[in-house]
Amino acid sequence: MSLAPRPISWGTITLKASGTYSTGEGKLDWGDYGIEYAKKIGDRWRVVLALEGFQAELEAVAEIQWQVSRRVTIKLNSGFGLTSKAPDFAPEIGVLFSF
Repeated sequence: MSLAPRPISWGTITLKASGTYSTGEGKLDWGDYGIEYAKKIGDRWRVVLALEGFQAELEAVAEIQWQVSRRVTIKLNSGFGLTSKAPDFAPEIGVLFSF
């Protein structure tokens, strides 16, 4: 489940959560969850700050996005573990294609 992003004058906030339900066990398990703040800082640049978690793992993520073209965005981010089960440092580079 993800709530639709709500643009406001100072940025966009997104809430997300997921889960799985096992019919055999009759049990609901929570998956990943998070809150994300995004702010456009130019025609082609965006900054994203997030808190993301999965079960007992929680991390803070800082990301910069560069929109190369209308359909291609380069993403550079670093995650920092906030709990003992989360990785201490997790840098990532990604390419987002929009269709």
